[in-house]
Amino acid sequence: DDADLWESSPVRLGEIEQDAGLFIETVFAPDDLVWIGERHQPGILGDTIRKAGDWVNFFRAGRKAGPFVIVNPLTGLPAPKKDGTGETLRGDNNISKFRHVLIEFDNLDRESQIRFWTGVELTIKALVDTGGKSIHGWIDAQKLAAVQDLDQWHATVKQRLYEGILKPMGADPTAASPSSLARLPGCPRGDRFQRL
Repeated sequence: DDADLWESSPVRLGEIEQDAGLFIETVFAPDDLVWIGERHQPGILGDTIRKAGDWVNFFRAGRKAGPFVIVNPLTGLPAPKKDGTGETLRGDNNISKFRHVLIEFDNLDRESQIRFWTGVELTIKALVDTGGKSIHGWIDAQKLAAVQDLDQWHATVKQRLYEGILKPMGADPTAASPSSLARLPGCPRGDRFQRL
């Protein structure tokens, strides 16, 4: 159950209000550029895109942002959008380091998700209760393969992991993007909280 997941964490979890800072500090390097914001907010340096260390200070000062975070660090430089309609600062072509793979199951009940996360042989960096029905898993992409660019990501993560293994198990294939949005812990979602 949830308590088993909580107890298995190598990092001691505190109050939900501390989750955002603890999460950013744990899964990103201090100089990584991280996007945090609302689903359709653009990437704006110094606003929705900041160094991870700056986000940690932001959250520890009691400030709020979110409820979404991009799973991998960004370059901070404009790059073409996937659809070719211009440039962005927060797309697949903006990823600087391919560190994390997001895995989520929207069609599995919570008990089945917990069984998956307690038994899977992947290097889990974090598990986030979305405040809904899902538990999002952040997986160490570098433990899967030395993913250095978008072509390697597509071959290793999208094709082999998602198409070959996770999608048949019911994982959401939209999470296979290196710039996927994930729920940021410590943020409210309706009358519940997204939490580590």
